[in-house]
Amino acid sequence: MNSMPQCQNLQQQVETILQLLERESTLRSYDTTPVQSSLAKAISPTFEIVFAGAFSAGKSMLLNALLERELLYSAEGHATGTECYIAYAEPNQERVILTFLSEAEIREQATAACQKLGLQETTNINQPEASNLLRQGCETIIKLEGGEGKSERAKQAKALMLLLEGYTNNSDRIHTINNATYSMEQFNFSNLKEAAGYARRGSNSAVLKRIEYYCNHPLLQDGNILIDTPGIDAPVQKDAELTYRKIESPDTSAVVCVLKAASAGDMTKEETQLLEKMRSNPGIRDRVFHVFNRIDETWYNTQLRQRLDDLISSQFQ
Repeated sequence: MNSMPQCQNLQQQVETILQLLERESTLRSYDTTPVQSSLAKAISPTFEIVFAGAFSAGKSMLLNALLERELLYSAEGHATGTECYIAYAEPNQERVILTFLSEAEIREQATAACQKLGLQETTNINQPEASNLLRQGCETIIKLEGGEGKSERAKQAKALMLLLEGYTNNSDRIHTINNATYSMEQFNFSNLKEAAGYARRGSNSAVLKRIEYYCNHPLLQDGNILIDTPGIDAPVQKDAELTYRKIESPDTSAVVCVLKAASAGDMTKEETQLLEKMRSNPGIRDRVFHVFNRIDETWYNTQLRQRLDDLISSQFQ
């Protein structure tokens, strides 16, 4: 990324001003942290854009649309702890790096899901009998709820089934405690499309901790890096905390907040907390972009549209 002419001496100019502030006794108490944070982002060769939002808000769907290719797994009700990092590569250098959850992390996710679903917890997910019992319990829940996408409970049951299936199918690649990392060549993938196809499969995506995509697209060419994060209401608390850490990271230059409010006319408690967190962060609060997903659900519902308009007027103006 080439600096604009007026920014070539930006660091020196800003540091000079800060030194002058420090010399003036009446201004020494001034908090210069936001200025230093903004300076670091301005002179950085990369611009990291974090996509944040609730579980199943449509973050991955939006990223796929922006990149004009199906890179990320996108499905109703799917929630994992996967962080997806997307950066630029020349056409002949496209690649994918896959990092798996450890067996310990998968057990933790399974336990948290069992607690939410009211299923009997087990630490022996590597034993077929225990795993099959959990699958049967999930299938029963989905059937009682009327289908996979009919309720949050059904979605959580489907997510647990994908986690168990992913663990079984990739057990030879998953380490007990450590996170194993593989290049796409180690999977014998010959191109990005094949590797992305594997990573996008629901059961595989469920057991991946981090995916690094290096792909050719004009949106990424000037140093933009797109980062897809777990839902802020992810089943495992530390997965949700990963999103907040990325938002607060000094490397983060902007945040795209994807909201489900258009389909309900209101925000969830977690979405409200996310907005408050971003507004209190001086490093990004002026570089937050809000996207309302499922806006088409308001087209023929006057009451829902009015509720959404009221929400936007009260929270975003």
